[in-house]
Amino acid sequence: MAFLFQDSGIAASIFLVLFFIYTLFAARVVYEKGLKSIYTSLLLFGIFRVCGQFCGIAFAKLGYAHYQWLIAYLVFSAEGYFTLILASFHLIANAQVATTGKSWVRPTPEQRKEMKTKAKTIKEKFHAYFPPSTIFHMLLIPANALIISGGTILVGQQPGNYNPQTVESSEGLRTAGQVIFLSQTCVAICLAIYVYVKGGIRHNNLYSVFLVAPFIIVRGIFGVLSIYLKDMNYYDVANYTANGFDTKFVIYEYVLATTMEFITGCIYVSNYYFDTRFSKRLDYEEKYDDEIFSDKDDNGKI
Repeated sequence: MAFLFQDSGIAASIFLVLFFIYTLFAARVVYEKGLKSIYTSLLLFGIFRVCGQFCGIAFAKLGYAHYQWLIAYLVFSAEGYFTLILASFHLIANAQVATTGKSWVRPTPEQRKEMKTKAKTIKEKFHAYFPPSTIFHMLLIPANALIISGGTILVGQQPGNYNPQTVESSEGLRTAGQVIFLSQTCVAICLAIYVYVKGGIRHNNLYSVFLVAPFIIVRGIFGVLSIYLKDMNYYDVANYTANGFDTKFVIYEYVLATTMEFITGCIYVSNYYFDTRFSKRLDYEEKYDDEIFSDKDDNGKI
């Protein structure tokens, strides 16, 4: 395939293949684990990124006149990042449930009803009505809307020839959204540390959050810096040449954003193997306990 923009076209094609393979694997895991599992979120991440890479290829093939593909690429990329942050939070809650049978991070409706009934102090009432999961979503969803609005507000303007006032508005919206994304990423990581240290939770979900921490934080920092540093900014005229995006810009985008997300997604979805081993171990322990109690009932002793 001949690209008008060679560098970005090749990079988009490579990651399209990688994300497609990832998505196929995630789909297989969801088929086995069910739609209500955390892996559905990770499958959505793969779908968003595949769509984004396809849009990136289309833009590299068709050129500046079809800028809509670039906007679509940015939106799908933001959705992928959004999904990873949510997955980080829910992996922590799932670790609590798998280990203790319940989660104060993401209480069930029954737990919340009981908490509301027993709540006496202002702190207890606040936690009953606004548990961490509710607050996390209340902050993250508007941030996602801000980022999308900040990107789509430039629809109708040619890349490299943006209205300065519109760009300023776009920067404000995207900055607010990206800062919240980065903050929530740090909150999820700190929460994982707290649950591990204070709660004594030992689960592969937490270990995976620790592993991805440097990668997803780099992704978040890049999201903020890319709005203001010229070499990283999609909306800076200097990054547009006759042959497409500047090579340095393409490297920044695909190393600091796309690669970081891909590594994070791969680590998270690999929990599937550890979940399977954990489930088999629990089944074995339950079977072993049943046999012990059965022998005790029959013989009066073990």
